[in-house]
Amino acid sequence: MFRGCPFGLKPISSKFQGVMDIVFKPMSDFVLCFVDDIVIFSATMEEHIEHVARAIKALTKVNLILNADKCHFAQKAVSLLGFCVSEAGCTLDPRKLTNIQSWPIPKTGKDIQRFMGVVNYFREHVPKISTLTAPLDELRNVDKLDDEWTDEHADAFIAIQKILTNTPILRYPNMAYPFSMATDASNVGIGAVLYQVIDGETRHISFMARALSKSERNYSTTKRELLAVVYALEKFHTYLWGNHFTLYTDHRALTYLHTQRVANAMMIGCGI
Repeated sequence: MFRGCPFGLKPISSKFQGVMDIVFKPMSDFVLCFVDDIVIFSATMEEHIEHVARAIKALTKVNLILNADKCHFAQKAVSLLGFCVSEAGCTLDPRKLTNIQSWPIPKTGKDIQRFMGVVNYFREHVPKISTLTAPLDELRNVDKLDDEWTDEHADAFIAIQKILTNTPILRYPNMAYPFSMATDASNVGIGAVLYQVIDGETRHISFMARALSKSERNYSTTKRELLAVVYALEKFHTYLWGNHFTLYTDHRALTYLHTQRVANAMMIGCGI
């Protein structure tokens, strides 16, 4: 009989996650678990001591043993799944960015796909990410990049590496304050940022962006800007629905929508 989890069993991760969900279900208010990564969060040290004791007791009850060398208690910040989470907010884990900074110049479309897979994992932290990655996206399906790789692609590759080391911290939303949302569109992508201004400080909550399809790139400037607004409203729906917020756009022509008594074809097409 196994005393520990054996290697090689394909469904073991999902089965183990299911067990952990059951064990910590009564403590869902202060325990989060991703397979064998357990995070216990508390408002005060007194609470934390109690929460940790309850979690250890629950594990002991079902004969699950912790490795003391891998446990860290009373931390101000924790690194989890490529991110560093603290009371202030969420940032990228510098250790995970090391691979991106030392990533070799792509030689094939597959290399581009692998690089973009890592970058897209952090895209919520990067402003206007779709515009930055647009030149590289064009080469995803190219076998060899020898004749296709230009200075534009090299500049985009380097720019992405640099911006990931200077991403702003994402803050937690404060539902007692109004939200602000800013949108923008370019020839290749649309993007948005959700933020709050509290005590004169701008607190970024989330960035969203996506590339435009071939047909969308043929839209007029006004329609692309409107598409960015609709996209942002859908992505930030959880925060905005039922709350007061201010929308900022750098495209003045969009303000005419307030004067329309009946939706025109463009508004209907965008779902407004």
